[in-house]
Amino acid sequence: KLPKPFRHIGFELHAAFYFCASVVLLFLFPKRHLLVGIGLAAFGVLIELMQHASNRLVHKRIHGNFDPEDIAYNISGILLVFVPFYAFKFLRYIFK
Repeated sequence: KLPKPFRHIGFELHAAFYFCASVVLLFLFPKRHLLVGIGLAAFGVLIELMQHASNRLVHKRIHGNFDPEDIAYNISGILLVFVPFYAFKFLRYIFK
């Protein structure tokens, strides 16, 4: 469970985490940008599916529930980095 001051911004925290992870991983692996984006998106979906599976396996809530909105915010955090990144790459390609 999130600490009380953060409970009302859980979705935004998902987006912020994936935004920061995208930025860091793009700096670490600049030539593998497509792999970084797809990998982060897959990781976000996998985490949510594993929460659902673990809750069903143990028959009680261990950590969170599967929430499609979490996935949407994960993807939006990634897109907030990748859309400008690819737009910049496209503009550089055109005006070279």
